[in-house]
Amino acid sequence: MTYQELMPFGAIVEQLRQFCVQRRTGTAFIVSDDNRMAQVHLDAGNIVMLLCRGQRGAEALAAMRTMLRASLRFDDNYVAKPDNLKTSGVSLADLLDDPAPLRARTVERAGPQPLRPRPAPADFASADLLKLERMLAGHIGPIATIVCAEHASEASGLRELVMALAADIPDRKQAADFRLEAGRALGLGAV
Repeated sequence: MTYQELMPFGAIVEQLRQFCVQRRTGTAFIVSDDNRMAQVHLDAGNIVMLLCRGQRGAEALAAMRTMLRASLRFDDNYVAKPDNLKTSGVSLADLLDDPAPLRARTVERAGPQPLRPRPAPADFASADLLKLERMLAGHIGPIATIVCAEHASEASGLRELVMALAADIPDRKQAADFRLEAGRALGLGAV
């Protein structure tokens, strides 16, 4: 899997706009310089689903807008089923046009923010991570390697890791299937 070099987020938005103009179908995988991942699913140039850090639609867009630099890879072979974003009244193409206002709000915080204690990441057996990565790849494609590594660095246990990975699967039925399969494969029972 090859990614382009890091570029300003505005250039990513422009590339997405070009994919829409070209009426492309597939998925744009975006990885920010701080290892946040996003997926933009296109069908004939229309954005049908947007995912970023387990969020969908407008919430995913808000997370994407805070990216400063990122790389992009487009996969014509990975096409997800359309989400219900069109019926939500959110025009993702319009929202992507001007990321500056949200980025400014995110940066301009009043005073220092309190730090929440976070549990230390768990040490996972490489065999367990490899199983999860392979199962996840069946649902989200080759970006599973990156997604699995990111969540493993933040999760405090296998059950939490499985739940975090499932949240990055666009289709809810597939996410439930993944949780069940992963729970069985890792001896966790129902997850």
